This record gives sequence, C-alpha cells and structure tokens, in this order.
Amino acid sequence: MRKTLCIQLLVLLAIQRFTDGKAFEESENEIEEEEEMEKRDPEEEYYQEEFIEKREPQDEALDFDDEIEVEKREEDSEHVVAEENEEKRADNSEDAATEEKEEKREDNSEEAAAEEKEEKREDNSEDAATEEKEEKREDSEENASSENTEVENLEARTVQAQFTLVDYRGRRINGQREGLLLFRGGTVCDDHFSLNSAHAICRTMGFAHATRYRNGLVYGSFQSRKAITLDDVICSSSHWASCRSTSHHNCVHSEDILLTCTGTGFKLLNSHGSVISGVRREGLLTYQHGTVCDDYFNYNAAHAICRLMGFAYAARWRHGQFYGTQQTHRRINMDDVRCGHSYWNYCSYRTSHNCNHYEDVFLTCQPGTTHRPRFTLVDWQGHTAARGCEGLLLFAGGTVCDDYFNWNSAHAICKVLGYPRGALRYRNGNAYGSMQTRKSITMDDVRCSSSTWSSCHYHSYHNCGHHEDVLLTCRP
Repeated sequence: MRKTLCIQLLVLLAIQRFTDGKAFEESENEIEEEEEMEKRDPEEEYYQEEFIEKREPQDEALDFDDEIEVEKREEDSEHVVAEENEEKRADNSEDAATEEKEEKREDNSEEAAAEEKEEKREDNSEDAATEEKEEKREDSEENASSENTEVENLEARTVQAQFTLVDYRGRRINGQREGLLLFRGGTVCDDHFSLNSAHAICRTMGFAHATRYRNGLVYGSFQSRKAITLDDVICSSSHWASCRSTSHHNCVHSEDILLTCTGTGFKLLNSHGSVISGVRREGLLTYQHGTVCDDYFNYNAAHAICRLMGFAYAARWRHGQFYGTQQTHRRINMDDVRCGHSYWNYCSYRTSHNCNHYEDVFLTCQPGTTHRPRFTLVDWQGHTAARGCEGLLLFAGGTVCDDYFNWNSAHAICKVLGYPRGALRYRNGNAYGSMQTRKSITMDDVRCSSSTWSSCHYHSYHNCGHHEDVLLTCRP
C-alpha cells in the first residue's frame, strides 16, 4: 500500500515536471518571438512602406490603364453603335430609295397608263367621245346641282319638243306672225294653256318669247283633218322643262291654239358686236347674248338656226376664238345642240355647258328667205316631165340616190313638187342614158318619218352609182 502511494506520488511529480518544462519552453519561445519581432519591425515597416510606395504608382498606372481600357471599350461600343446606326440608316436609305423607286415606278406606270388611255381615247370612235362628253357633263351637272336655283336647274335640263308654226297651207313660218301650233304634226288644245305655256313653246322653237295666243278653227279643212296630239299644257314658268302635258284629250278643233312668237334669241355678230343681217358674212353665233358651244353641232343645226334668223340656209360653220374680248367676256349660254332635221323644232340643247370659248360657233348664212327644196322631175331630154308622168328626180340639178328612200319620202317630195295627193309609184334605175350619167348625185339617205318634208333629213354626200337613181311618178 505504501509502495503504491509512493509510486503514485512519483508519477504525479513526473507529470508536473513535464508540464512545467513544456510551459517554460513555450514561454521562452514567446519571449524569443517578441524579441525577434522587436528587432524585425523597423525593417519590415521600411520594407512595407517601400513596397506600398512602389505598389501605389503601379496601382495608379493599372487604374489609368483600366480607365483607358474602359474608354476604349466605350469608344468601341460607340463605334459599334455608330456603325449599327449607319447600317440602319443605310438600310433605311435603301428602303427609302426603294420606296421612291416604287413610287416613281407607280407614277411612271400611272403616267404610262394615262398616256395609253389618251392614245386609246384618240383612237376611239365618235361614240366613245360622246360617252366621255356625257360623263363629263353629268359630273359638271352633279357638282352644280347643289348650288343652282330652281330656274337654273330647269334651264340645265334638255329642251326638246317637236312644235311647229304653220300657215293656212301648212307652210312653216318663222315667227313674227300668227300660225297654227302643231305638235308632232297635230294640233294643240287650249285646256289649261297660259302665257307661261306660250312663252315656253316659243322658246323651244328658238324664239325669244310669245306675243299673243288664241284658240279657234281658222284654217278650215287643212286644220280640221289633223289629229289633236297635245292637251293640258300646264307650265309653272316660261321654260319647257317646267311643263307637263298629256297626249289624251277631250277637245274639238275650235279649241286649237294659234300662236304668235317674236325674236329668235339667235344673232350673228361681227368683231365689233354689231348684228349681221341680209348679207353672206361669217359671224359669232350668240343666243340670248351668250355664245353657243359646238358640242354635237352639225349642218342640221346650222341650217335650222339660219332659217330662224330669216336666212335661206347655212353656207358654212366652224368653231374657234377669233374675236378676243368681244367674244370671251360673254357667257356660254347654249351647248349640246342636237338637230335630227334642219328645222329648229327638231333640235334639243342645254343651257348648262362644259366648254371653253375656243369651242364657240361661227356661222355663215346664205341671204334669202326659206324656200321649198329644189326638186324637179325631168324626162329623158332633161326637160320638165309632163304632169302625172314618170321622171328622173333631181335635187339642185343632181340625181337622188335610193338609199333609205321609202313611201314617206316619195309622198313628201311629190307634195313639195305641188302634188297634194302624193306619189303614185317610184323605182330606181339608170333609164335616161348619158343625160342621167353626166349628172352628179347630190342627195342620199333620204329618211322621212312622215309624208311631210319637214320630217325628212338627208345627206349631200353619197356612196351610190347611177343605177340607184330614183325615178318618181306623182299622183296628179
């Protein structure tokens, strides 16, 4: 037991010594380290400071280089952005150029199409020109319709009515004296007839206005044999477009209208504005002091207007602007004058227009009075044929071609020649030898809608041979 305790004490002492020695070594090591640190501090501080001093310029240089690199990077990015912008601009400019080219191509194509249309228009027939004028006119009327007054709207409408004034023998009269009023060859009843009706009808026949009207059976059997073709002529103004009427009637011939019209409304003026009358001289054609446009104007219209003004017929007509301000200061009062025959009651016109003054009509009328057409019937020797005998039909010394010739034509011409019963027969042929073939062919395409010459029209040019000449026999 004691031995054991001694051993334990010895072990404890050994352990204590060991731990104390180790602690002492550690303390010695710490002291040595402190001494070394004290010795090393000045040098380390110096070296550390020198290192810091050396490192700072390098760091600053590195920072400067970083800034340069950043700037370069920024510049590079700016260049990249600029290049991208340039590329975009180039693309945009290319797109714009492409768009401009496309627009130019479209413009060129439109111009080419317009040129093609113009060429087509130039190559088109008169029917195409007529359609174009109609379209143009409809557009101008639609544009003007909202601004025009009621009277102007009425005047803008087509004026057409087949009225005629005739004397007791059925010969057409040119106004200034009373005549029997006919509508399409029949008389007009006085029911609801008024001064408005009289003025409107006189104006459709080319006169300025009516001076008087009355009713009565004045022209005997010539009048009473005719049908009554118009009744209840009611007009709200002095324009025919404001009138209404009916072809049915409950009248007798004692109610027929006899009418007196005055003034033609048409005048021929020289370059000084003075009226031309009684001489063959060209003048500016005016209607109600305004000019007349040449749209649809033809020789039928020229003859009809010359006859209204008291001349025999029209010698020539043309259009143009020849009188300067004497012409251009006037309004254009008439357009689209269309005449189926050479008498004004077969004509229509408009008081609205789509014209310029270079389209104004200049007209030359032959002095004299309106007379019967120059028809004659001659035998094989060229002498006047005996009454009731067949003869070669001549007009103004030349033969008449049989194109469109019919019984209406034959009756109308025989009546003009003084045979009231009309024609007995007609044929064609080259029957009179050299006397016939030496003559010119002066009339063709004689078309008559009734057996009176006023319903006929014809051409003075032809496409015939003498084997088509008309040979006519009138009933004595």
